[in-house]
Amino acid sequence: MHIAIDGLHLFGAYSGVQHALARTLDAYQRRFPDDRVSLFVPRDFDGPPRLEADETSNLDIRRTWFRGRWRGVRTLWRNFRLQPACYRQRCGLLHGATYALPALLSIPAVVTVHDLIALTHPQYCTPGSAKVQKHQLPRSIKVARRVLVPTETVKGQVVERFKTPPERVDVVPWGVGPEFAPIEDRTRLEEARKQWRLPERFVLFVGTLEPKKNVEGLIRAFFAAKMHRKLPHALVLAGRLGWGMDNLDRLIRELNARDYIYLTGYVPDAALPLVYNLAECVVMPSHAEGFGMPVLEAMASGTPVLIGADPALREVAQGAARTFEVGPHNPLQGLREALEEWLEEKEGSISRAPWRAKGLARVREMTWTRTAELTRASYERALA
Repeated sequence: MHIAIDGLHLFGAYSGVQHALARTLDAYQRRFPDDRVSLFVPRDFDGPPRLEADETSNLDIRRTWFRGRWRGVRTLWRNFRLQPACYRQRCGLLHGATYALPALLSIPAVVTVHDLIALTHPQYCTPGSAKVQKHQLPRSIKVARRVLVPTETVKGQVVERFKTPPERVDVVPWGVGPEFAPIEDRTRLEEARKQWRLPERFVLFVGTLEPKKNVEGLIRAFFAAKMHRKLPHALVLAGRLGWGMDNLDRLIRELNARDYIYLTGYVPDAALPLVYNLAECVVMPSHAEGFGMPVLEAMASGTPVLIGADPALREVAQGAARTFEVGPHNPLQGLREALEEWLEEKEGSISRAPWRAKGLARVREMTWTRTAELTRASYERALA
């Protein structure tokens, strides 16, 4: 089988969608060495997946002439040059790995739809992304032989919104790598604490800081919990600053919270497992998600997880993360109370230890090899 994969979004600091594609490709190469993969990437792609393929590798990286951030050029090239490039490479199937397929399509194709946030919650996307996906998603889903989604939640949305037959939609969950595991080496952990200037005790958020992640709500709820219970903890926000966060610094100043709210910026893959291990708990209060990779990464690291009401997050956690409800009158009350109950140390307080065990048990089945196998099964159905 010779597969072409649209990797035009593989540039810059990776988000969850980019990490999912890169890690699935790595697992696919190992699991199916007889398949050939042509990966089309922008000029400024620098991995992962690995850059230099040896003679035995089944991954062929094909660079385009433009940079990834040139959205208009990227869209035009996908629409009018990607399919001819697939034919020149004699590919039998095209995988639109990030929401989109070419406008004119004759090659068998599948498309991955990671979420429908641009359509269901456009206020949490940039206007440009919402506009583009409003036009390209319906067309791509219509022409694809198979539609891949990461959760049953997203499958239900695709089926309902686009009247797609359920049998055409395959749920392919993301995985978590072996690098995310409990770390007992205190020397390594303390070196990471010094390198990233992390406090002794902290609550952790991981992800791009953007409106859909409810970062401002998390800051306000944490501030309220800390003031109410005199908690010794800090809040660490690990991720690059995304769009719509112009008021973040002002909010921290207004709360006079600079001493206990830390912004690390983007944390590279090598350091992330250490940061998870140093945290007392991980919080994901997102308004909307398609999957939520930090949930699995934290669980695999042995760190308890606290999530909100988003159905995709709850599906991923499968009861192994503690959940909080959004109050009818005060939307931050549930998160504040959950933080207080988990972080307060007194007789009768709720222990985080059982949630650690539940999380470690949950992630045993969530591997990138399984993701690769389910992806290839979708390829076979498309070609059949």
